[in-house]
Amino acid sequence: MTAIAITGMGLTGVLRITRVQDHLAHALDHSHTDETPGTWTGLACPGYGLPPGTDVDTAMLQHLVSGSAIADLIWEAPDQLTAEHGQAFQAAIRAYKAGDADRAEQLWDNVRALWSQAWSANYAVLEFVQGTGLTRFSPVKPQLWVVASFEHHASPHGVQRPHFHNLVLTAMTTTAS
Repeated sequence: MTAIAITGMGLTGVLRITRVQDHLAHALDHSHTDETPGTWTGLACPGYGLPPGTDVDTAMLQHLVSGSAIADLIWEAPDQLTAEHGQAFQAAIRAYKAGDADRAEQLWDNVRALWSQAWSANYAVLEFVQGTGLTRFSPVKPQLWVVASFEHHASPHGVQRPHFHNLVLTAMTTTAS
């Protein structure tokens, strides 16, 4: 696993790069259960008929990755966003359990707004890294990737802060024209 801190250009957080070894289980096991479905996010997605921002079709993803290497670019939220997200999340749960539905809904709105910031930062990181390119994927830069992004608010696999698994289908990397 490689980890890089991203602090320039207004981007913050940590990006970890790993190879997927579990046939997508770490992302798909939580998709549609305790987390939302994945979202197509890579700049090459439109060229493959995968509209960015739409839900990942699990069967399509499994078909596309069949026999291909997959890189997992895990973007972790910065400390401040993690703290704010955690506080709002816990407060919303407390309000819900206390029966204060109006207050709980206000707090869930805060959680959604914070998570929207996290998505925006994740997109910016993906654009930045595709623009600089990774020679492991292709020697030519900039690059366009097919990416399926999966959000995780919590983690059963050791990442202690909100994060995104950005699954890059490396065999489908193209160059920007």
